[in-house]
Amino acid sequence: MKRASLIIMLTLLLLGCENTTFVSSVPSYPVGMELNILGEFPHFTPSGGIDCMSFTTPRFPTEAVGYAGILVYTAFDNQYHACDLCCPHCVKRNAPVEWDGGFYMHCPTCGEDYDISYGLGTPTRGISNERLRPYHAMYNNLNGKLRITP
Repeated sequence: MKRASLIIMLTLLLLGCENTTFVSSVPSYPVGMELNILGEFPHFTPSGGIDCMSFTTPRFPTEAVGYAGILVYTAFDNQYHACDLCCPHCVKRNAPVEWDGGFYMHCPTCGEDYDISYGLGTPTRGISNERLRPYHAMYNNLNGKLRITP
């Protein structure tokens, strides 16, 4: 009886697990850059508001900027965030999303707006059903460098 209960329990656990791996329609391209916040961008610090920088070409031979470029931004959560500049609905490398100066990244092709205010890049108009492809943004307090990785 114990063995049957154990098998049923394991089966339910395995069937109940959902695949939570994010899969994007934006092609996977190399990503890697390091920004010296203290030295190069001292005014680009999380302050409870939204600020953005975009990089569509590598600054150095060792950098890679994803499919359409990298958006690095701060949000209301006082954290650094990063994502690809490619609209996941259009998937056009040469038409990156653009910051509206407020809470949204706007796709010039399809018209979708992506809310970046809390670091998620979620679509707001219902044109796209996928958020902007996220990247990891890790800030090192010891050396003042922000590292962007896939």
